[in-house]
Amino acid sequence: MVNRLVGVTHFPGSMLIGATKKSSLAEKAGRAIAGQLKAVGINMDFAPVLDVNNNPLNMVIGTRSFGGDPCLVAELGAAFIKGMQEEGIIACAKHFPGHGDTDVDSHLELPVIEHGRERLEKIEIYPFKQAIIAGVDSIMTAHICVPALESRKGVPATLSYDILTGLLREELGYTGLIITDCMEMKAIADTFGTVEGSVMAIKAGADVVLVSHSFDKQKAAIEAIVKEVREGRITEERINQSVLKILGLKEKRIGLENMLVSDYRKINKEIEEEVAYEISRAGVTLVKDESGLIPVKKSGGKKILVIDFSFKRLSLVEDDIENSNLLVNFLKKEGIEVEHKTFLEGDSKLSLHDGIDMVIVFTSNAITNIHQVKIIKKLQAANISFIVLSSNPYDLQLFPEVPTFLTIYDYSPFNIQVAGEIITGKYKAQGVLPVTLKI
Repeated sequence: MVNRLVGVTHFPGSMLIGATKKSSLAEKAGRAIAGQLKAVGINMDFAPVLDVNNNPLNMVIGTRSFGGDPCLVAELGAAFIKGMQEEGIIACAKHFPGHGDTDVDSHLELPVIEHGRERLEKIEIYPFKQAIIAGVDSIMTAHICVPALESRKGVPATLSYDILTGLLREELGYTGLIITDCMEMKAIADTFGTVEGSVMAIKAGADVVLVSHSFDKQKAAIEAIVKEVREGRITEERINQSVLKILGLKEKRIGLENMLVSDYRKINKEIEEEVAYEISRAGVTLVKDESGLIPVKKSGGKKILVIDFSFKRLSLVEDDIENSNLLVNFLKKEGIEVEHKTFLEGDSKLSLHDGIDMVIVFTSNAITNIHQVKIIKKLQAANISFIVLSSNPYDLQLFPEVPTFLTIYDYSPFNIQVAGEIITGKYKAQGVLPVTLKI
């Protein structure tokens, strides 16, 4: 659901793929995304997310996960990796040993997972085991504390020798690249510090350290590691081990003599859009329709009001949230009279003038945006028929009494198109929720 490239096909995110329950579509997504990356000269993607999102309050992973079932996450993750790596792009399973059961965002503070070792192996670690069997090229670490795996209080997985070397290397037999998540995230920066954390990550067993934003901190981290080597606290052999892994992986995937050159002409957008649409159509999920509002009847001059929200952090989507207007455009093409209203942050005044027969309201991560919930409650009080169209299935837990709830998992364009096709009765929704909702 995080889409960094502008002007290329925006593929549906992982949880929608999870709702398809089809590993063949996960593999197709991996291949197609790899094709885009090769065309713009990129040889690596920090995907897929293999966190098992079994905590409804987890806003940092959420729909970036394939779902709440470790077997499903493992199966689809392995298929995605296969598709991507067979096309020559380096895949990265993240965030080891599993960031799914947290309700704290490690961008903001340091999460702790208190589960015992047996439970961790069955759920959190299981998809990573399967990724290793599938031959994943790289694994990214999580800035989370797991006391069952690291006895030192407050030491996150990224900085833990026991987790990176003892568990991942020695117990699980992983021989690929270990990459840290960004060391400027507050889980590291506000505890051990970006620079000292970078040194500790190398000592723990990381091959690549990400310092993703600040040149000064990048430079300081390099200087600190060089100092550790010169003073004998990190051996040159240890550095060389990582360098050889990096060079070996470049050679394996693309060949050092044949580095990728950006060429947009290599993108076959027509084929990619067919794949994206196929995935969207198989995954968009009608969770319930107790009022029988879907399909919407076109006869009788029915007028629909489409409501969406414009918040600074409505979701993790990198595209403009006004993609939601695609639904308005689609409904108009289908001959339905439509009005459109966008609520700005803090605005919860709802007025429904005469002639509005139904409302379709977009929601996303409503747990962090109370104004969305207020609008839903006001629609309920107004006693008007309405459909909730959400990019996050967990939103339903905030208003479980809503009778019609359709989830598209993320605001990628084809998901919205498919939602429109379902609402207008072109075909029935095919997706199945890949997570358990507490309603």
